[in-house]
Amino acid sequence: MKHDVRLLIPALLLFFPLGSSGQSSRLTSVDKVGDGVWMARTDQGSNASWFLLGEEVVAVDTGSDVATGKALLEKIRETAGKPVRFVVITHAHGDHAGGVGPFVSAGAQVICHESAAAALAPLVQQPKAAKAALLALSERLAFFGGPRRAVIYFVGPAHTAGDLVVLLPEDKVLFSGDIALNGRTPYMRSPDVNPREWENLLRRLAQLDVEKVVPGHGTIGTRQALADTFTYVQKVNELARMMVLENVPDDLIEPRLHQPGSGVEAAAITPDLIANIRAAMHAEKAGAATSKPTPTPKPVVTPAEKRG
Repeated sequence: MKHDVRLLIPALLLFFPLGSSGQSSRLTSVDKVGDGVWMARTDQGSNASWFLLGEEVVAVDTGSDVATGKALLEKIRETAGKPVRFVVITHAHGDHAGGVGPFVSAGAQVICHESAAAALAPLVQQPKAAKAALLALSERLAFFGGPRRAVIYFVGPAHTAGDLVVLLPEDKVLFSGDIALNGRTPYMRSPDVNPREWENLLRRLAQLDVEKVVPGHGTIGTRQALADTFTYVQKVNELARMMVLENVPDDLIEPRLHQPGSGVEAAAITPDLIANIRAAMHAEKAGAATSKPTPTPKPVVTPAEKRG
């Protein structure tokens, strides 16, 4: 399905308020995604999720700080009633990983991509720990628990160099981290962002049979969240390539967007869009967007790890 980018970009740039700042809880809402699957929105704007896997729980991201991590653990005990065995960190940004300490203290094993391990290691170090608290994967890891499978994929560098997604194949649920958002503008200014590969992997993720997308920011979405994020990232990359070819300097990005041929309505020309284009231009010039594509993740896999 084709989208009118001129109409889509303004919609993606809308800000969705998360609730009253006066709430005592660090969680502004908790939504049930499906049977045994939940998502919480934190007062810092990021999401964290968890799902039942047999007699244990797997969490996805931990919020931005210790207080949020503790609030999440309390809510997990209330909703799932099982201990957290694993916590998957989709990427090493503070708003997703800053609350990991309480999870480690509660005995959870942390899983991340190997390129994020160095940044996360100081957050998961525990004195007198009986086991390694951090497991790093390079491509994928699968868990089986009761009737549910969970597959963690590294599908390539995008928002960061170490983005992970989590797929529940039978539930048709994808936890997308910051690779795909719903009703939010993608943040394309990470130091290790790879704009072109981000576009490529969103194209591959669209091939998955999913019905619900649980994003790193925003509300629970459908697979349309993948399409909308793809359209935005693709447009930013298109504009960045155009401006690199035209040798447009950073301080003239906005005037160039107002000229004919950009395909962007004036209302969509915001500071976020300009900053994302600037970052994509820098990546284009540096050749950071030339990495080899990774294979499309498939729901049916041979598990890299099977829990007993």
